[in-house]
Amino acid sequence: MLNSLCFFFPYHEDSGVPVLFYRLANLIAQSIPDIEISVIDYENGAMARNMISLPNLKLIVFNDNAEVSPPAGSILIMQSFVPYYWPKELKMIGDQKIFFWNLHPQNLIPSLLPVPFLRKLPINNFGVYKFVSIFYNKLFQNLTKYLKLLLETDSICFMDKTNLDFTAKYLFSNIEKKEYLPVPASPTEINNLKIFSKEEIHIGWVGRLCDFKSYILVYTINKLSEISSQFNNTQFVYHIVGDGPFLNYIKENIKVCDKVSVVFHGSLPHDKLDYFINDKFDIVTAMGTSALEGAKLGKPTILLDFTFKKIKKDYVFREIYNTVGFDLAHLITNKDYKKGNDSLLNILNNIILNYPESSQKAKEYFTDNHNIESVKNLFVEKTMQTKLVFSMIDSSIMEKGRLLKIYNRIRKLTA
Repeated sequence: MLNSLCFFFPYHEDSGVPVLFYRLANLIAQSIPDIEISVIDYENGAMARNMISLPNLKLIVFNDNAEVSPPAGSILIMQSFVPYYWPKELKMIGDQKIFFWNLHPQNLIPSLLPVPFLRKLPINNFGVYKFVSIFYNKLFQNLTKYLKLLLETDSICFMDKTNLDFTAKYLFSNIEKKEYLPVPASPTEINNLKIFSKEEIHIGWVGRLCDFKSYILVYTINKLSEISSQFNNTQFVYHIVGDGPFLNYIKENIKVCDKVSVVFHGSLPHDKLDYFINDKFDIVTAMGTSALEGAKLGKPTILLDFTFKKIKKDYVFREIYNTVGFDLAHLITNKDYKKGNDSLLNILNNIILNYPESSQKAKEYFTDNHNIESVKNLFVEKTMQTKLVFSMIDSSIMEKGRLLKIYNRIRKLTA
């Protein structure tokens, strides 16, 4: 049995994947000392900065344009990606074992239109995507072949039902084995929870302010302003923790009123986040792992799904404990709309009237499904089961075809 794991995700910012990877690397190294853990990252990268000092945990420094390799005999752990974007710095021997974790619905999905204002059109409209894919026939043959290889060698796991279903749909494939490796979060040691007062309710968002997250955030704040008059003697304060390129868009498009105010806090270090959420928030609105940061603290958590365009219909909100298949966020489609629905109003009313119960349900969902202690064991089990070695991957799949090369040239010119 192999007893060496190597996490690869060179990245400077404390974002979802590196945080997930370093938390698992630290925990596995601590709790299973027989396993050697390596991390490939920049010298001051997000994972490198947060590694703890242990004899079986080491950093392999990544530098742009310099070759780097995982330790011999290790299992290389990576977020899944389209194979023709294989990192040029990463050099592998033929028998190197690999395990992929699909942590975003579009990880394995190609972008088909290079012009900026058209790039997101196929993803937002499956009919358009299906039509444009006709011109990429060879590419899709390669990608479906690649996915089949990963599935047959037990070398890929999907974080939730959304990731699996999206991948199957957009790669025109049938994934029969419905098994998931949910994303975890670390439990908290904080016990003195903020006292809830319905006179002033503090709602919080945690997450990067980028395109696919910002439209739903704006919609949620504006919806809260719209329904706030139905809450007698209650003021709402909406806290936004995060930064990103859509900060100004959010500030310019939110609608506040005398009952709803918005406070922007910028980014916070992850080691401060638990205390901030506990002290400042009564209710959390978030997607992905950020939602778990609220639920683990017993904060009633409302999931927000993502979209690449403004929301013009009536979105249906849901609490985290009502989600299915570990789904912490998915691409919004027509199934997520219902004309005239009162979902946010009803959820907030229920939380206000039954705060202790809503708090307990959120915490139980986290403990039963995403506690890092239990996910860690499943993670080690799944990675050790991989049968994929680097030499199995057809080298032609890792090369950009003529159409893709033209695509990349156009994309660089129009970036």
